[in-house]
Amino acid sequence: MSIVMFLGKNVKEYEEKSAEITNEAINEGKLLCAMCVKPMKQHSEYTRTIKETGKQIRIKMIWCKPCRDLHALLPDFLLPGKHYSGNEIESVLIDSATESVNMIETEASESTVRRWIKQVGESVRRAVSVLKHTFGRAGHAVSEVAVDAGVAYSELEQILELAPDIVKSSGNKLGTANIWIGTLSIRPYI
Repeated sequence: MSIVMFLGKNVKEYEEKSAEITNEAINEGKLLCAMCVKPMKQHSEYTRTIKETGKQIRIKMIWCKPCRDLHALLPDFLLPGKHYSGNEIESVLIDSATESVNMIETEASESTVRRWIKQVGESVRRAVSVLKHTFGRAGHAVSEVAVDAGVAYSELEQILELAPDIVKSSGNKLGTANIWIGTLSIRPYI
């Protein structure tokens, strides 16, 4: 399982600031187990490669001792379970609204692009629904008239503009949605 949070706006800033940000969150007890609501502790690290750049970053693992549950702390510019960055996937989703799959500029194969459009598109539609409900319960009702329905990514952008609070993020809308979904202890992410 992953916890998505702002740990820097890009790989360089991640490398400079992520250790400080995660250590502060752990030491202040801000990272709580979704099951038992007890503070989580640092467990280990692993290396993750961002496929389109070849850059490697260290991802911290945290755990809940009572629940014996491990979580990776992912920066919001990555998507859980994806080898490419969230920025690359987001760019493909945006381009897919106006371009045919074989015309989208990306390092990813055409079959990967098709899979992103299908799988991530479905996840975005679920996220839109969850965020509409959540923002409405927080007193920020989302008018269906105010949101241009159609392309799921476009709806996500519009919904995030109606968020009750601003969350610090890398600017990637998929990552911002994942931060919101994570604060609600809802899984899975986009």
